Amino acid sequence: MIMNTILIFTRNISIELFKLKRSFAFWLTIIGASFIPLIYFIYYALKYKSLIPADDVNPWDNFLTIQIMSAASLLIPLFIVLITSLIIQIEHKANAVKFVFTQPMPKWSIYFSKLLSVIGMIVFTYALFFMMMVISGKAAGTLHHELGLLSHSPNLSQPLKLLFRSFIASMGIVSIQFWISFRFKNFIVPLGIGIVLVITGLIVFQAEESVYFPYAYNRLSLFLLASEKGQMAWFPNISLFSLIYFIAFSILGYLDISKINIKY
Repeated sequence: MIMNTILIFTRNISIELFKLKRSFAFWLTIIGASFIPLIYFIYYALKYKSLIPADDVNPWDNFLTIQIMSAASLLIPLFIVLITSLIIQIEHKANAVKFVFTQPMPKWSIYFSKLLSVIGMIVFTYALFFMMMVISGKAAGTLHHELGLLSHSPNLSQPLKLLFRSFIASMGIVSIQFWISFRFKNFIVPLGIGIVLVITGLIVFQAEESVYFPYAYNRLSLFLLASEKGQMAWFPNISLFSLIYFIAFSILGYLDISKINIKY
């Protein structure tokens, strides 16, 4: 029984990932992951004279960190809102949500396989974003050797730590947006709610109460928090709060969706 349930669940995940590979959402992740690295490649290519580092400075530190800071503050939360809403909208447009919920399989398997496929797409975006940053740096260094990007090796600890913190900080947003996107057929509703909440997070993130507002976590994850005692940790308290939101809203979302009759 348990093995059969696991097989159904893994098969559902495989089906969801296969569908995403053939959708616009897949190409949107590639565009989203490449956008900032491309902008910074152009910037370094054109303004290289003012960006030549001192002899004792590793240019990769600034090149990678500034891109992550630029993306994680606003673009990553907005991208998560957009990609989550878009993926579920694809199901709504094809009437697939109504169809799959009539199939003889557990509703939890349907809901959580779709949720995990969304998370998988986001993980892919983070990985591609990191790869594109390194490629754009190598390309800029090849174009202008004075930048020192070829004569130095990137120190990956700090950028990987920032990306990991940003990813975990995004989990609360993912579960909330996934629920809202499943709940409303109209694409504008989850997208509009998400954009408003992301902008609100940017406004309130400096307030002490922002630790209870998951849409501010991505911004907070970029900075050294008071609880970290002078050294940036891989898993600060804000990450724990984000995972609590993720678990809570994933369960609440499933309980809500499993009880309603989705109408078309």
